[in-house]
Amino acid sequence: MAILQKNIWMLFYILLAGAFIFLGIVSYTKWTSITKEYITDQTNLVKLASNATHTLLLSQEMTLNILGDQILKDKDPRIMDDLLALNPSIVAFGFADIEGNYLHVSSNFNKTKLPNLRQLAATKDSFEYTMTQQKMVLGRTYFIAASGRWGIPIRKSIFDKDGKLIGVMTAGLAIEGAYKIFTENISLGDYNKVMLIRDRDHFVQFESSNQESPKKLYEEPLSDNFLNAVLEGVRQKYHLSIQALKEKPTIYEVEITHSDGKHVQVSIKYDSRYELWVLSEIDCAHINDDFIESFLWYILVFISMHMVLFFLFKMIANAESKRRKDLIFQATHDELTQLFNRAYLHQHMNHWIYEGAPPFSLYYLDMDHFKNVNDSFGHQFGDILLIEFARRISSLVRKDSIVIRQGGDEFIILSYRIDNDELLAHSQMLLQEIAKPYTINQFNFVIGASIGIAKYPEHGNTLDMLLRAADIAMYEAKKYKNSVRLFAPSMQEGYLNRMNVENELRTALDKHELYMVYQPQIDGSGKSYGVEALVRWQNETLGLIPPDQFIPIAEASGFMPQLGQFIISTTLKEMKALQIELGVSFQTSLNISVKQFMETDFLENLISQIKHIKLERVSLCLEITESLFIEDIEYILPLLQKVHDMGIHISMDDFGTGYSSLSILRKLPIDELKIDKSFVDTILDDITAQKMIQNIISIGKNLELYVLAEGVETQEQERILKEFGCDRFQGYFYAKPLTYDALKAFLTSKAP
Repeated sequence: MAILQKNIWMLFYILLAGAFIFLGIVSYTKWTSITKEYITDQTNLVKLASNATHTLLLSQEMTLNILGDQILKDKDPRIMDDLLALNPSIVAFGFADIEGNYLHVSSNFNKTKLPNLRQLAATKDSFEYTMTQQKMVLGRTYFIAASGRWGIPIRKSIFDKDGKLIGVMTAGLAIEGAYKIFTENISLGDYNKVMLIRDRDHFVQFESSNQESPKKLYEEPLSDNFLNAVLEGVRQKYHLSIQALKEKPTIYEVEITHSDGKHVQVSIKYDSRYELWVLSEIDCAHINDDFIESFLWYILVFISMHMVLFFLFKMIANAESKRRKDLIFQATHDELTQLFNRAYLHQHMNHWIYEGAPPFSLYYLDMDHFKNVNDSFGHQFGDILLIEFARRISSLVRKDSIVIRQGGDEFIILSYRIDNDELLAHSQMLLQEIAKPYTINQFNFVIGASIGIAKYPEHGNTLDMLLRAADIAMYEAKKYKNSVRLFAPSMQEGYLNRMNVENELRTALDKHELYMVYQPQIDGSGKSYGVEALVRWQNETLGLIPPDQFIPIAEASGFMPQLGQFIISTTLKEMKALQIELGVSFQTSLNISVKQFMETDFLENLISQIKHIKLERVSLCLEITESLFIEDIEYILPLLQKVHDMGIHISMDDFGTGYSSLSILRKLPIDELKIDKSFVDTILDDITAQKMIQNIISIGKNLELYVLAEGVETQEQERILKEFGCDRFQGYFYAKPLTYDALKAFLTSKAP
């Protein structure tokens, strides 16, 4: 789950990285688009200004040519006034000789202030340059006082028919005149200006912008650094010489930095006829601002989208984290009590056991008689009891301790208490708290517990060793009921003995050490009506081992299925053979353990063996104990009913020693009750035992069941049992458990 959560965030980071890349691509595309858009607008603007200016100047050049030729021909200056009326963009006309003296002027010209064009510093250069050219030449822009407007001097050399220079036709072209290109602001905005720059001396002829043009703009040439920087940038970008740039009617664009640090985008075109640079510049800061505005919108969308994604992923991650924590909690905690479970103990034991770890103690707690509560009142009561039990012991441990439900009614406490007196005192406090009554609904329960304690590293340096030592100590405590024991090496002797018995038992079948004996069962008339099959084990090393010692070990070690198979198959085979040999029919009782009965294929295997031996089902009786119903009565009852419907008898062994039989007895499909030997042993001098036996017999009669007393050893016991109404008897008074041959002899002697 941790990997899954990590992958969720990894996916988010991948999406985030991808979005950043996409944002970069989109932003770059937008920047390119905006830049290209401004370049396109500026290129179109330069093209418009260049074409319009060239057309205007070309038309004015034609006018000057016509006017000059006409003056040479007619010597009449009145034509100037006529053309002036037709051409509102012209402020005044004049004709000067080659010495710079005005010979003719239009009537609006102030004839008292006619300067010599070759002597006036502002006009000398352009006038003399005009006389060297066939084309029209532009003079420096100046303020025309007569009209109150700025104007551009335009001059054209006039030649006679022999090609001799006669003079220069001059006029003032008003910037703020009737012509649209000069009248209207053609710039793109505050961030842009358009200029006409004279090439030979870098004087500005005209500027169009949103700001008012300063007077000195036309009085001083532009800084050579600016125009040279523009031309050098174009030259480097397009790999062309300056001369080549002038020869091509192409618009070039380049980015440069002014001497004041201002970064601009420039588009420029050269008009070779009139030696003009048409230049437009845009402040790059405006382009950046335009881009930043769009970029901020992208960022806003990006952040908004990823905030949504982040919270979505966070919700998923939190849900996944909670799910993972829940799964981890479920995997490491007991569902019922919410305590840590066995899996947690094994996974986290390295937090307690490691090199240099401080010593600690392991308590092993086992509840006494918990199964009786479960069986008598149901699992719901048992669950409530377990929850309260867990709460009580949890409330009595230190914060650095851990309480674990090992399983069933077993609990473990890990504690850093190590002093023996302190451990015993704490355990006694636990037992006292545990022993207080439990109230569930209207019922009160008193439950004890047994505690075994092992210490690390004194009693083991691994979890298994500590659990084994604490378990051994707990079983010692169980001998005394509701007590506590610290592990001692001497206790291990009994454990090792059990281990030795278990090891020998695993090979007992192969060594043919197990065999069957049969104890006769007598009816009220003294006749033998059946036998109880009992298993015996004679080991070459351990000697004769009683069933009450090796049967529990077989069940605990998982050997019971093989042992049970042996008991059933051997008993059925021998009893079938004996009945055939003697020509008699009698009942054979088989003890069935809890482990056998809970096997999923128990009944199928039993039926299979009965069919194989061909034993009559009515000749077979299964003896079960009350502990069988502690496991799962909902599973057991239908199975017992099926067995009974097949004609197999069912006997309840050791009846009266448990707590649940009276509440469920009426539901059970049984045929016989067996009075436990412990009651029969004290029947002669224990009134309570007598009353218990009478009650059991009364219950059996009321339910129309046979009642069998086991452990009958004297005639006096038999007499009292018969007086109480007991139907059947079994014990040493009649016969000990007999081998096959001994049973054969016994039955033969009893034959009529």
